[in-house]
Amino acid sequence: MLFNIVANDQEKLYENENPTYDEIIRFIKQQMNIISPLLTYIDDDGKSYYVNCTNDINEIKKKLAIIKKVNLYITLQSWTCEFCTYEENTEEKCEVCGQIKK
Repeated sequence: MLFNIVANDQEKLYENENPTYDEIIRFIKQQMNIISPLLTYIDDDGKSYYVNCTNDINEIKKKLAIIKKVNLYITLQSWTCEFCTYEENTEEKCEVCGQIKK
Protein backbone atom coordinates (compact mmCIF):
# COMPACT_ATOMS: atom_id res chain seq x y z
CA MET A 1 0.00 0.00 0.00
CA LEU A 2 1.20 3.49 -0.78
CA PHE A 3 0.90 6.14 1.92
CA ASN A 4 1.07 9.82 1.03
CA ILE A 5 2.22 11.48 4.25
CA VAL A 6 1.38 15.19 4.42
CA ALA A 7 2.64 17.76 6.94
CA ASN A 8 2.07 21.42 6.16
CA ASP A 9 4.14 21.99 3.00
CA GLN A 10 5.90 18.59 3.07
CA GLU A 11 4.74 15.42 1.33
CA LYS A 12 6.49 12.05 1.31
CA LEU A 13 5.45 8.73 -0.19
CA TYR A 14 5.89 5.60 1.90
CA GLU A 15 5.26 2.20 0.31
CA ASN A 16 4.87 -0.99 2.31
CA GLU A 17 2.30 -3.78 1.95
CA ASN A 18 2.02 -4.49 5.69
CA PRO A 19 3.44 -1.56 7.62
CA THR A 20 3.33 -1.28 11.37
CA TYR A 21 2.54 1.98 13.10
CA ASP A 22 6.12 2.09 14.45
CA GLU A 23 7.57 1.69 10.93
CA ILE A 24 5.51 4.63 9.66
CA ILE A 25 6.49 6.79 12.65
CA ARG A 26 10.18 5.88 12.17
CA PHE A 27 9.92 6.83 8.47
CA ILE A 28 8.35 10.20 9.37
CA LYS A 29 11.03 10.95 11.97
CA GLN A 30 13.88 10.01 9.64
CA GLN A 31 12.60 11.37 6.33
CA MET A 32 10.59 14.39 7.46
CA ASN A 33 12.42 15.29 10.69
CA ILE A 34 9.18 15.47 12.69
CA ILE A 35 9.69 14.43 16.31
CA SER A 36 6.18 13.73 17.65
CA PRO A 37 3.77 13.22 14.75
CA LEU A 38 0.05 12.78 15.34
CA LEU A 39 -1.40 10.91 12.35
CA THR A 40 -4.88 11.49 10.99
CA TYR A 41 -6.70 9.68 8.22
CA ILE A 42 -9.51 11.53 6.40
CA ASP A 43 -12.06 9.38 4.56
CA ASP A 44 -13.98 10.26 1.38
CA ASP A 45 -16.79 11.81 3.44
CA GLY A 46 -14.35 14.20 5.12
CA LYS A 47 -14.49 12.45 8.50
CA SER A 48 -11.11 12.29 10.23
CA TYR A 49 -9.73 9.47 12.36
CA TYR A 50 -6.64 9.47 14.54
CA VAL A 51 -4.15 6.75 13.68
CA ASN A 52 -2.50 5.59 16.91
CA CYS A 53 -1.46 1.97 16.36
CA THR A 54 -0.91 -0.82 13.84
CA ASN A 55 -4.52 -1.95 14.27
CA ASP A 56 -5.68 1.46 12.99
CA ILE A 57 -3.46 1.02 9.92
CA ASN A 58 -4.95 -2.44 9.32
CA GLU A 59 -8.51 -1.07 9.59
CA ILE A 60 -7.72 1.56 6.97
CA LYS A 61 -6.28 -1.15 4.72
CA LYS A 62 -9.47 -3.23 5.07
CA LYS A 63 -11.69 -0.28 4.14
CA LEU A 64 -9.50 0.59 1.19
CA ALA A 65 -8.72 -2.86 -0.20
CA ILE A 66 -9.23 -1.59 -3.75
CA ILE A 67 -7.43 1.72 -3.37
CA LYS A 68 -3.66 1.48 -3.32
CA LYS A 69 -2.84 4.96 -1.99
CA VAL A 70 -3.78 6.44 1.39
CA ASN A 71 -3.24 10.02 2.56
CA LEU A 72 -2.05 10.37 6.16
CA TYR A 73 -1.97 13.89 7.56
CA ILE A 74 0.38 14.96 10.34
CA THR A 75 -0.65 17.47 12.95
CA LEU A 76 2.37 19.11 14.50
CA GLN A 77 1.97 19.06 18.25
CA SER A 78 2.99 22.40 19.68
CA TRP A 79 4.18 23.05 23.22
CA THR A 80 4.75 26.09 25.41
CA CYS A 81 8.26 26.97 26.59
CA GLU A 82 8.43 27.13 30.38
CA PHE A 83 11.26 29.68 30.20
CA CYS A 84 10.00 32.35 27.75
CA THR A 85 6.32 31.17 27.44
CA TYR A 86 6.40 31.04 23.63
CA GLU A 87 3.40 28.82 22.77
CA GLU A 88 3.86 27.64 19.18
CA ASN A 89 6.96 25.40 19.42
CA THR A 90 6.96 22.23 17.30
CA GLU A 91 10.62 21.19 17.60
CA GLU A 92 12.57 19.87 20.60
CA LYS A 93 14.12 23.30 21.22
CA CYS A 94 12.19 26.52 21.75
CA GLU A 95 12.15 28.52 18.53
CA VAL A 96 12.59 31.78 20.48
CA CYS A 97 15.00 31.17 23.36
CA GLY A 98 16.52 27.75 22.51
CA GLN A 99 15.48 25.99 25.72
CA ILE A 100 14.98 22.22 25.41
CA LYS A 101 11.40 20.88 25.71
CA LYS A 102 10.69 19.44 29.18
